[in-house]
Amino acid sequence: MKTGIIGLGKMGGALLRGMLKAGAAVPEEVWVYDHHHENVQALQEEYPGVHEAASEADAADAVEVLILAVKPHGVLPLISSLSERGAELPLLISIAAAVSLDDMEACASDGTRIIRAMPSLGENSLSAMVLAGVIAYSTGNGVKDEDEEAARMLLSGCGSVYKVAESGMNAVSAISGCGPAYMFTALDALADAGVAMGLSRKTALGLAAETMRGASLMLERTGKHPMALRDEVTSPGGTTIAALNALDECGFRNAWIQAVKSAVRRAEEMEER
Repeated sequence: MKTGIIGLGKMGGALLRGMLKAGAAVPEEVWVYDHHHENVQALQEEYPGVHEAASEADAADAVEVLILAVKPHGVLPLISSLSERGAELPLLISIAAAVSLDDMEACASDGTRIIRAMPSLGENSLSAMVLAGVIAYSTGNGVKDEDEEAARMLLSGCGSVYKVAESGMNAVSAISGCGPAYMFTALDALADAGVAMGLSRKTALGLAAETMRGASLMLERTGKHPMALRDEVTSPGGTTIAALNALDECGFRNAWIQAVKSAVRRAEEMEER
């Protein structure tokens, strides 16, 4: 499937590299455009078969699916300029935050198929490149079943894919988009605690990271509710329940809930601009 991407910054570059690494996209069937030629050169050094389009319009004309990985303020002008040419546009996948399907469709020519996707990359590009990302998407009015299947195939190259109502996109962003920052903060706190108890920084951080990874795998593989798994590793009168009680006293669960709510509120403020 001929795939294009406009924008090879942190988000776009990571997403495309994840797709190429997973085999969801083939270099010889990929067209890219970026204002910074050096970004294209860096990608072509890794994947020599990738084509560089001369312009945004040339990228759109060459492909069946076009990913828009530009800054949010640039999405609507880009869709407008592509639509003004009169040519039928490929399936568009926008990964910009705070740009709604309604607004994108209003700027596009009639019948343009648009999907809005939210990768869990935040400011960091590692999630997609290690194929461990989480991507949620919502479909616009003109999107057909085969369009959705094509999008899922591409996006799944970078990790797990979830379809959600667009009204839930801000919650998705607050959980999976911001989530890596929460996890890194929790890992750092655990490591600090280990250092305070006499462990080396390297050992403490390694223990914290592997424990978090193991817990995530256990949840994924068993399909059990997290609280059921917690009960399985919590002995009556033991050290774990003592630690959990301390977390409750410090408002641990509420702090995480409030963090997500704050992120959603901020996303809503950004949409109102």
